[in-house]
Amino acid sequence: MTRATLHAAKWSYSSTLITAALQVVVTAVLARLLAPSFFGLFAMAGIVLRFGQYFAQMGITQALVQRPSLNVEHERAGFWASVLLGLAFAGIVWVLAPFAGTAFRSVGLPSVIRVMSLTFLVSGSSSAAAGVLRRRMRFKELAISDIFAYTLGYAGVGILMACFGCGIWSLVGASLAQGISGSLAYNYYARLNMRPIFSWAPYREILGFGTTISLISFLEFVDGNLDNIVVGRLSGDSALGYYSRAMSLTGIPMQYMSTSLSSVLLPSFSRVQDEKRRLGDAYISVITLFAGMGLPVAFGMSAAARDVVGVLLGPGWGASVVVMRFAAVAAVMSMLSHFSGIMLEATAHLREKLIMRAGQLVVFTALLVCMSPLGIGGYAAVFVLSEGLLYGAMSLTINRVFRVSLKELGKAHLPGCVSGIAVGLALLAESWCGHRLGLSAFILLACEILSAGVIASFVGFRTDGGRLYDVLSERLTDAHVGIPRPVMRVMRAMAGRDQ
Repeated sequence: MTRATLHAAKWSYSSTLITAALQVVVTAVLARLLAPSFFGLFAMAGIVLRFGQYFAQMGITQALVQRPSLNVEHERAGFWASVLLGLAFAGIVWVLAPFAGTAFRSVGLPSVIRVMSLTFLVSGSSSAAAGVLRRRMRFKELAISDIFAYTLGYAGVGILMACFGCGIWSLVGASLAQGISGSLAYNYYARLNMRPIFSWAPYREILGFGTTISLISFLEFVDGNLDNIVVGRLSGDSALGYYSRAMSLTGIPMQYMSTSLSSVLLPSFSRVQDEKRRLGDAYISVITLFAGMGLPVAFGMSAAARDVVGVLLGPGWGASVVVMRFAAVAAVMSMLSHFSGIMLEATAHLREKLIMRAGQLVVFTALLVCMSPLGIGGYAAVFVLSEGLLYGAMSLTINRVFRVSLKELGKAHLPGCVSGIAVGLALLAESWCGHRLGLSAFILLACEILSAGVIASFVGFRTDGGRLYDVLSERLTDAHVGIPRPVMRVMRAMAGRDQ
């Protein structure tokens, strides 16, 4: 199971790395071709659509993955339930689009939402295929589909339309093109039986689990976008453009780090969902690795925010710097919470997850009201606090459900915390000195990335007796990943294993 999981993860991460690299390049290009207000308007439309997306999909993908046993009737029911729900929500959003424009005080928003409502039907046509491919651990096909879809959608259609002056419709066209091409690829590989099924039993079995997942996902969406709603409502589309771009950039590495592995972990954990201690040990390994990698990245991005924004977005995006400093820290806590949530989802502990997400929403709302006078920086600070409280609650739940001690959890985070603090302090000093010397943002950022990698590896590998190095090398061995000897010698030297 470990080898199969890690083999699937290799394909998932290959897709992640390629797509993340493309996304950074595409974001940089589009930021120079389109005004911030277009990104703000697109973000508003995305918020409205995602409100319905979770219920339109009804957790069908996760339900197909998590079920202990699955037959052809379940697959057919999952496909047609997704398609019909997608069609219904597309119609609902089309009718209600003018109300969204009034809520956001945006005249151009309803027309954008109406065109983008087609994404409900598109995503509905691919939900069952995605679930079946994930359940079968066919992540090579999923990787090929995702890379193809993003390249055609954003790197192709989006940039081409922006060059021809299509404005906001460049982003809309890119989103639709990505969704349609991804759906075609998923269904090509899954080869589902799409004959309609009129028996209620398989629908009930799929939608019973999926409905709770949808409610949890909806709460996660509200928690993750309530600040965007407030910024768009109170500060306008330009302020939301600055805010959403900073959030997007900081979320890219963390999002792809977490979603790539979690898509693999859900089917793997679901197969051994009754072995709680085994799952607890696996969770400790996952947290050791991803806290060890994520915390240095987060603290590094926070410290180098001025240079990241200057290089990737350009000089006109200075207002995004303060948001990025906070958002980077929130992103890593959100990533770690995501892994906790996967553990609970794979073992059907949905009640605990639902309660924690509902509690986060209440706390987040109260904090936003208190911090609203401080502007977009205050909203970003609230996001950090909200994600930190959620992760604390998730950790306590993992401690109780899977018998993972708090001491084990603390030791799992230690290498990442120590190396993250070291990286953050070093990059703050480096950024200050670089600007005093008049270095360009591009050169300075390149130096910061290099020094961050060296510091994070050296400090992280040597903390707590080389715990992070041991876990990393063990997992690479399990996955049969060949590391070049020079790289391996450097890693061993940084961990102090050659002494």
